[in-house]
Amino acid sequence: MHRGRRGWAGWCSLLVLLWLAAPACGPEGEIRVFTDAQSGSEVALGPGEQFEIHLESNPSTGYSWEVSAMTSPGIVALDARTYVEPGSEVVGAAGTDVFVFTAASEGAGVLRLEYVRAFEDPIVPERVVELVIRIDGAPWPPSPGTPPPTTTEVAPG
Repeated sequence: MHRGRRGWAGWCSLLVLLWLAAPACGPEGEIRVFTDAQSGSEVALGPGEQFEIHLESNPSTGYSWEVSAMTSPGIVALDARTYVEPGSEVVGAAGTDVFVFTAASEGAGVLRLEYVRAFEDPIVPERVVELVIRIDGAPWPPSPGTPPPTTTEVAPG
């Protein structure tokens, strides 16, 4: 059976998506992967450990995922952000936004990502994903009486 370029491209995209979506929970050195299904979960990491967040996304709708806040700035660094095309040739099919982070320093805080249309005023998230990040055994929640600062991360160039 002969497959055209679009058929192979679709299969290749599907294989890449499946590879990226597979949770890494095996031997040391593998990157752990989280999705919106783990929103609200606590994630314990060691300094320098990488993790990924994979979120279904459809840029044709005008929405995109943005890192909106990290309540304890500096404990994680956003290393990269990529978009994986859908594994389907169906017009308007959703792909996956992949965020790669590294645990930078000891601490704990909430990492919040929002699915927004940046051009809307006011910007109202369609969906929200939050993970409680604990690095090197830092306590959570933080001591009462200290409001946490927030910051916005931007992926490198």
